[in-house]
Amino acid sequence: MQSELNFIPQILLCGDEAEFLSRVGQRPFKIVGHVKLFGEVDGQPLNFLQDAKLFLNGKLQHFGELIKTVGGGVDYFVFTSLREFYIFNAAMNSIGFQSPKIIPLENFKTMPLEFFYDIDAEIQLLKNLKDISVKTLLDVDAYFAKGRLFTKADNDFTEIDCISDKPLLPIMENFYRRVYKNLSEVGFRRYEAALIAERSPIDFYSMFNLLEHITDKVITFARAGGELEKSILANKQYFSDGGTLQTNAGSWFLLTRHKPHESFCVYVVTHKPLPPEHVQNLPEGYKVIQSGRALNPDFGYLGDNTGDNISVLNPHLNEFGAMYWYWKNANDSVVGNCHYRRFFTESDDTTFSYDKILTKDAALKILQDYDIIVVFHRDIQNQHELIENDSGVELAKFCEAIIKKYLLQVQPDYLDAFDFVLNSPTFYKCNMFVTRRNIFDAYCKWLFSFIIDATEEVLQTVDLKSLPWTQCRVMAFFAERLFSVWLMKNHLRIKELNIMQVEGI
Repeated sequence: MQSELNFIPQILLCGDEAEFLSRVGQRPFKIVGHVKLFGEVDGQPLNFLQDAKLFLNGKLQHFGELIKTVGGGVDYFVFTSLREFYIFNAAMNSIGFQSPKIIPLENFKTMPLEFFYDIDAEIQLLKNLKDISVKTLLDVDAYFAKGRLFTKADNDFTEIDCISDKPLLPIMENFYRRVYKNLSEVGFRRYEAALIAERSPIDFYSMFNLLEHITDKVITFARAGGELEKSILANKQYFSDGGTLQTNAGSWFLLTRHKPHESFCVYVVTHKPLPPEHVQNLPEGYKVIQSGRALNPDFGYLGDNTGDNISVLNPHLNEFGAMYWYWKNANDSVVGNCHYRRFFTESDDTTFSYDKILTKDAALKILQDYDIIVVFHRDIQNQHELIENDSGVELAKFCEAIIKKYLLQVQPDYLDAFDFVLNSPTFYKCNMFVTRRNIFDAYCKWLFSFIIDATEEVLQTVDLKSLPWTQCRVMAFFAERLFSVWLMKNHLRIKELNIMQVEGI
């Protein structure tokens, strides 16, 4: 997921540069300074242990100047000699100075290419995931897989998934439940937080925005004094809250995005005029839409015949024409579909009452933990038989073949699910739902990629308008089942609610 060579480490080198270049291999780096601990430079003897001095970029200086340099913009202080590394480290430990940036060459060669890495920072994060209440984490850059830990250590709280386009060692199964090849494979899964390795500020904010539908919380590491740290500190207003975990090399920033205002609309689809009191008593956020208005009188409601629309197909696709309209012409962040006489309720008592209709606040609360609200239904017959009962065997088989032809052309991965649903006694009925815009958009993009063309081909062959009402709607019966087909193939947290039906309308 990282930009290629996004992180080019700044190296302070102790040792012969030619030897370093011959041993380092094909890694990105930039040598920004040289250090010498022993020997003779420009005729002056040098013994770091005896004189507490060293040569830094050709100048004899107290080692305190080196500490300032290491604590500044240098990413790694690399030693080609293990002996000198141990000598220097022991001297620094004696005065209480430790830094994960000070490493031997062999350690540098195993560091991740894409980002700065510190094992102590990794351990600290794992230990704190429980404290910051992260139950599920998406490791966007396979940060842990590129580190040096093989177990979760003290983390027994957080389930971690990752994204990696390269195979991981089997031992990393200790860390990860699931490995995706890319962000699109994550689909609609939600996580308590996502982990992003250090990036340039532009790349960080780009990924932060890309993760909008996956999580509200992002954890990222930023080196002390680095560009990302400066940017985050300068743009605190970009985040609603958060915190930091300080490490020797920098900080873990725990960042939560501002939650935008939720624009909520459940469209109440009707094909006929409704009693005024019925419209007036609907809860906040419910809006009546007339489906098929291109072929009927205007009842005074919002109509599905403006802008980009398929209103003329209403006799054959029912409420799907209205759904197509608000997919193409509205932009509600939370959107729902119900019928003029069928409404969601959280009550087990399904006797209709206006005060039991699912409210905006109740729906938004459910969608904090679930992705979509639907109606579950179980019948004694399978869906094949139910459609054939309403439409006739021959017409149902003909329309099914047309739909399968278009599925094979544009959505072949869904053919097995289509057959499964048609042979099942259970499905999510009425095409009723409440969900977030990105999920609604994905469903509509899928459904209308083939159902319109399939319907028009059926109309070119069969004069549906001359048939009885139930046969005229045969494609709508199939489309209703296609909602279950789509849900079967996508990873959604589904909340099932009851519906109430209004009598006498």
